[in-house]
Amino acid sequence: MDRHGLLLIDKPQDMTSHDVVASLRRSLRQKRIGHTGTLDPIATGLMVVVLGEGTKLSDYLVAEDKAYSVRIRLGLNTDTLDRAGQVLERRPVNVDLPQVQDAVMALEGEFEWPVPKFSAVKVDGEALHKRARREAEDFATPLKEMKFWDVRLEEFSGDALTVSLSCSKGSYIRTWVQQLGERLGTGAIVEELRRTRVGGWTVADSIPLSALEAAEAEENGEAFISLGAALPGYRSVVADAREARLVENGQVPRDMMGRLIPEQKHAFETGRPVYVKVIGAHGELLAILAAEPGQGLKIRRVFRLS
Repeated sequence: MDRHGLLLIDKPQDMTSHDVVASLRRSLRQKRIGHTGTLDPIATGLMVVVLGEGTKLSDYLVAEDKAYSVRIRLGLNTDTLDRAGQVLERRPVNVDLPQVQDAVMALEGEFEWPVPKFSAVKVDGEALHKRARREAEDFATPLKEMKFWDVRLEEFSGDALTVSLSCSKGSYIRTWVQQLGERLGTGAIVEELRRTRVGGWTVADSIPLSALEAAEAEENGEAFISLGAALPGYRSVVADAREARLVENGQVPRDMMGRLIPEQKHAFETGRPVYVKVIGAHGELLAILAAEPGQGLKIRRVFRLS
């Protein structure tokens, strides 16, 4: 029988995110399973895996902010913007600590940058990485808004540095590193990448994939997150037995509408939806509601755990 919830996995190097999911599907004997944000094969760190009814949370979890630690090599440019690619150019490196510190701090904020050619972004129905592998000639990629904050230079020596930073959904660390290399005039690639945080969870909460056994999935402390504890930043409203039955049938109870008037006002004032978790008497997640601007409350997801 499928489990329902989230599993925090410390992804090893040289595996795709798809490989991790396939391995867990076998070890957990789990039919419905997915992940909430791809990590490149060279990357390690936190993957939030969704199990059973937890797969209905994928769209919400993908939108969470993320944090990384990245080891950068100066003096190189590759086609994939990381060490796994073909070297396109080598440049001399002659920069000092103040130059590097200034360049790193200048790349904190919001930018409109091209997405990497080797990415899953689709143009005309085709993923860019497929086109990049098929075509020898250079081509332009779409621009995308990317946001970076809490940027810190952790270490610098010669032609290598380590930076920690947080970013919004759809922001590419490889693009950030490329921009750093251009600002320094040296070129730069990602040598090592580790995801350290997704939303409110950190890699310290996770369990290494190699250590996970099927019988242990719900016994590894904070590595397993119940559906009721998922999306901790969302407002929660507790439903009584009558309200729970209505919600399970796709109806928003009138009393619940009254308790969520502040959320409806906030949605109207900001022009953005406000999401609310409906929790049952035993802490189980029953549904996700959205207060839509000018449209009241709508049920977005209903969770059936039995």
